[in-house]
Amino acid sequence: KLIDRKDIFGFPIEKFDYFAEGILHEEVGRLACPGFVDGLGSGMCIGLPPVLQFGPDWMKEKVGKEVLGGLKRISLAITEPFAGSDVAGLKTTAKKTPDGRFYIVNGTKKWITNGHDSDYFTTLVRTENGLSMLLIERSEGVETSKIKTSYSPSAGTAYITFENVKVPVENLIGYEDAGFMHAMYNFNHERWMIIAYIIAGARGI
Repeated sequence: KLIDRKDIFGFPIEKFDYFAEGILHEEVGRLACPGFVDGLGSGMCIGLPPVLQFGPDWMKEKVGKEVLGGLKRISLAITEPFAGSDVAGLKTTAKKTPDGRFYIVNGTKKWITNGHDSDYFTTLVRTENGLSMLLIERSEGVETSKIKTSYSPSAGTAYITFENVKVPVENLIGYEDAGFMHAMYNFNHERWMIIAYIIAGARGI
């Protein structure tokens, strides 16, 4: 429904399940060129699923079509300078305006794959009573700078700063204060994808 085609390289879209996706990741992994592959769209592989799984219908339709159609890029913004594996300890905040129409986001994210070139950021933030996930569009107050990594600069790995970024409450992904659950759900697919990729890459060396 989100892309105007019936197949992916000749494979029927309705049959594209986890098994088929696993084969795709394995074949790409055999290139043994992780920076190049990540630059092509690893941000999409981990940043778009929360939108499609938990986002409101308008978001699935608009952002899904733009990203899958190659018009926009998206990344997953969770890791911070202060919180890597300790996701629950992140410090980026999102506070509602008095009229309840916007979140004002402040904080930093680090090691964000594809972040330097992204138009959208699927971002985990701290709200009043927990963690929430927001879709933040590149706009005033959003700044990205490249991080030179040892494996490749082509992945667009970034340091992101959010300074008084105004985000409509409609950009909430899933439920407020339930972002940790959404992130863990997403990690299941992300870790599985990485494992399939790495095993295939190791076999190809």
